[in-house]
Amino acid sequence: MRKKRWAAGTGVLVVAATAVVVQTWPSPDGSTGDSGASRAQASNDTAPPRISTDERSELQRALDEVVEEGSSGAVAELVESNEAGRDRWNGVAGVSDRETNAPVDPGAHFRVASLSKTFVAAVALQLVEEGEFALDDTVGELLPGVLDENEDATLRMLLSHTSGIFSYNSEMPEVLDSPHRSFAPEELVEIANEEGPDFAPGSEVAYSNTNFVLVAMAIERATGNRYTDEVADRVITPLGLDETSVPMSEEIPRPVMRAYVADEPERGGSPAPRDITEFDPTRWYGTAQVVSTVTDVNRFWEALLNGEVLGDATLEEMLTVVDTASSGEGYALGVRRHTLSCDLDVWLHTGNIPGYRTWSVHAGRDRHLTMFQARYVDDPDPPAWDLVETGLCPSEAPEEPAPTPTDRPGEPVEGAGRGHDG
Repeated sequence: MRKKRWAAGTGVLVVAATAVVVQTWPSPDGSTGDSGASRAQASNDTAPPRISTDERSELQRALDEVVEEGSSGAVAELVESNEAGRDRWNGVAGVSDRETNAPVDPGAHFRVASLSKTFVAAVALQLVEEGEFALDDTVGELLPGVLDENEDATLRMLLSHTSGIFSYNSEMPEVLDSPHRSFAPEELVEIANEEGPDFAPGSEVAYSNTNFVLVAMAIERATGNRYTDEVADRVITPLGLDETSVPMSEEIPRPVMRAYVADEPERGGSPAPRDITEFDPTRWYGTAQVVSTVTDVNRFWEALLNGEVLGDATLEEMLTVVDTASSGEGYALGVRRHTLSCDLDVWLHTGNIPGYRTWSVHAGRDRHLTMFQARYVDDPDPPAWDLVETGLCPSEAPEEPAPTPTDRPGEPVEGAGRGHDG
């Protein structure tokens, strides 16, 4: 396990493909450019972080609103740390089971959906460090004969969603119709082959789950092991993520917050939520299979951003942003950048599969917020983002209404019963 850490100061990130953007690494207070000497002095002068009673109340209010807007339950954790110590808030809202009304456990397990992609990207980048393959290797070189078109898309393009490869999940059978069906990764890629590419490699940015199916397959070809084992051996076990797993079966560890989706409307009434907690996860092979807790996900991101998972140069590559039309937004390699209303740049990933919506957002190395919601109506984004802004911009109340879901850096949303983005 790598123990290198970023040198104190700033990280300069060069945007791939169409433009160049310089991104300075934010320190815990949002400033940049502190020297190693100043950080050493801070360890003597800075008091441990403290999440105030008022901030905790506001966080709980925001979490309660997530449930009120269409989730059966939600759990969240905010961690703040500095050289002198750390503080933590963990909140729950709603129920974990609509039939029994059992309360939510703070350690509830979730299918983390597309948060899985950051775990998979970390493994792929470790293999790059080890010389097993390179970021500029093409799919044709990594996986000969697997793609019919766009074989010249590179590993970097897969990780940054610039490959142009069709996202297979758009044409998947509905989960509600086939919850127990398993899929081989080759089947998922074949769906993309049948549909054809969306654009030429490197010319645009478009989220595609097929990218990470291919990354998982490349990991397996390079190592001779199932990608799930590589994630466990390289990330989960070394970091002590005891509540995290990458299951190949329908079972999910307990305690669990049960997942629901809206089924056909009852006669004269509203859609009846249907339990979809257990289903075969291989429909999201390499893209959305990880099961974890808010505490473990925060620990993973803290380790990642503090240089415990990747070496300095590789971490800088991971955080190199592909420019998009929106200022402050962008995909990097298995992570994303977004600017909050308080002008704070954060690193994040979100996820969306039937019954679950997940959020993991990080301000520099030292402030980490993860929230899982068991949602049964489509996409209550604004209250979830209110929680993020409350946690990471606690002294800044947005002056304007929260943006609509299409203004937020969430994954594309499809019908409740379909494959979703993962």
